[in-house]
Amino acid sequence: MQFKRLLGLDTLRGLLRFYAILLVVLPVVLAVVFFSFFGRERLLRGELEQLVETLHYEQSVANSWLDAGVGDVAFIAGLDAARQDDREALKRIFVHYIHTHRYVTSVVYATADGSIVVDPSQRIGVYVGDREYFKEARAGRNAITGVLNNRASGTPLCIVSSPVTDQEGRFAGVIFMPVEMTSLALLLGEATFGRPGGVFLVDDSGRILAPAQALPADIDQWPRVSPQLLAAGEHGGIYTTADGREMLGASVSLDMPGWRLVRDMPTEVVVAGYRRLTLWVAAGAAVTMLLVTPLLLRLCRSLERPLGALSLYARELRSKRYDQTCPVQVAEGMPFEMRELFEAFCDMAREVREHIEATERLSIQDHLTGLYNRRFLFAGGVKLLEAAKRANRPCACLMLDVDHFKVVNDTYGHAVGDHVLRHLAGVLTRGVRKSDLVTRYGGEEFAVLLTGAGSLEGADLAERLRQLLAETPCLVDGHVLHPTVSIGVAEVRQKVEYGESVLEDLLARADKALYAAKAAGRDRVMVAMEPGETVV
Repeated sequence: MQFKRLLGLDTLRGLLRFYAILLVVLPVVLAVVFFSFFGRERLLRGELEQLVETLHYEQSVANSWLDAGVGDVAFIAGLDAARQDDREALKRIFVHYIHTHRYVTSVVYATADGSIVVDPSQRIGVYVGDREYFKEARAGRNAITGVLNNRASGTPLCIVSSPVTDQEGRFAGVIFMPVEMTSLALLLGEATFGRPGGVFLVDDSGRILAPAQALPADIDQWPRVSPQLLAAGEHGGIYTTADGREMLGASVSLDMPGWRLVRDMPTEVVVAGYRRLTLWVAAGAAVTMLLVTPLLLRLCRSLERPLGALSLYARELRSKRYDQTCPVQVAEGMPFEMRELFEAFCDMAREVREHIEATERLSIQDHLTGLYNRRFLFAGGVKLLEAAKRANRPCACLMLDVDHFKVVNDTYGHAVGDHVLRHLAGVLTRGVRKSDLVTRYGGEEFAVLLTGAGSLEGADLAERLRQLLAETPCLVDGHVLHPTVSIGVAEVRQKVEYGESVLEDLLARADKALYAAKAAGRDRVMVAMEPGETVV
């Protein structure tokens, strides 16, 4: 304490000036010792961790793309138009799908005998019964083929396929969708592909599948990555190439067998960057010492009075007598004013944080069903519709209401009614895609926003949800209940007729269709059509 008092470090003024000088001197010292202290190996390991983290993110994007492709084709294959062999309706659906999905150039339907009968590109009559994806569909499985070489353009592609069954469940054909691998490159981020430190899609032998333009007809002539990069694994590693370059790299598998994502980066790029950074920090710190020190000392003088006044204000805040104490140990050497400020604001920050966290949870989640609530629907729904508009994708809304719910409450009690609502929430969650937004709109009414789906797809999903609920009884307190729902369906339109926004208009028209369904006898689906009419 005698030494601190001698140097003036027991007061706020002395500490401010001491740390101001230290602030301009310390960077110079750190700039000299930083690189040697941490060492080259530590720098490379840190960069490798970032490289692996980015690669795992790209892996999740690629797997999501694969899941979405299979899901879309399977969804189309399950539509009534496919099951009933309505070729004109299928052609319209294909054209609409191609128009709303920029990475898809064609969707094709081939009958059970292997002949193409619906194809917007007019390849009618082509026989595909001997193709591997057709055989997989005939066996009842969805499939994504390995990478093939497009004979016309020379670019690699894969084919996503799904079987079609008729009303009796018999194999009736296959719907398949050729997708060029360059589309996956776009989704993974064109900014990183093909550049130093970029991500490549390869097969297990190291052949580069994306990014790629025209490729040789002989698949063995396709460019390859080094075997050492493939062997680096998902945790990454440092290896040396055949030409003597030291590299950082990692490799992860995708859900599609035989496909991998790899990423590498020369170590010299990492080391050179840190060396330059060290030199710049040293130079900047030296200039700071010459130019900023007088300014910092002046700043210290200007802070002394405000901080003293702030200390008095902190004591006034503590007069509210919060009974909680700060869990952080206050240092003995901290100036009196800063100690008072620290303790007071630590108390307030903890309480404010606890209140905010509780408020946030209550503001977006329905406590009974665990679904998002109406408030979140109007906040998150606007963002979802804006994203769909930017992507030029349709969006639909399902409005559901439990039929005769008041009778359930009056007959069995509100506890059983709550159980029915939780049961319905679980059925809805299982019956929609992860990208769809399921909310409790109020009471026994629920709203579902469907991304990438128009009124036709929305009506089909609504009917499947209605049937799923009818086939899933609700068991509670020894009672077997069979709740049913009425569902209204509407599609987004830019002309706002109800409310002040596109979302309000969408919800209002879906709600209007819902009431039409209830008026028509309940336990059915009605679709809002232009201009405000409803049809089953």
